[in-house]
Amino acid sequence: MPKGIPANFAPIQLHNRLNRAVWIGYKRVDQDGRILFFLCAGLESGAQLNKNFETFAGQIVREFRLDPSIVEFIELRVGAEETQWYRWHAQWVGSAPMGCHGDLVTSESSRRYLTQALESSVVAA
Repeated sequence: MPKGIPANFAPIQLHNRLNRAVWIGYKRVDQDGRILFFLCAGLESGAQLNKNFETFAGQIVREFRLDPSIVEFIELRVGAEETQWYRWHAQWVGSAPMGCHGDLVTSESSRRYLTQALESSVVAA
């Protein structure tokens, strides 16, 4: 497992926008009729989601045969001082994401919801 990725995340090898193989961690949580797909790049610089989200999201949707209309991608950035959450958005054309952007989750209730969703999946696994 690459450094900086939580132990409860599974590793997956993807190809970044430069077509280099990189490892990221993921955790899938089915909740409230949606799929929360948590991602964490850890300390691997070639796997930065802010530069590769479009490439990674397309690969994940195709690999796991997901319906993009019910998938929500959440990035977990583990820092030295605090953990940050980013909710990623895309316009989907089939399994190809377009116009991707990530928004920092600042609402305390949203952060609590994501933390609980991630933790509850650990207990159920």
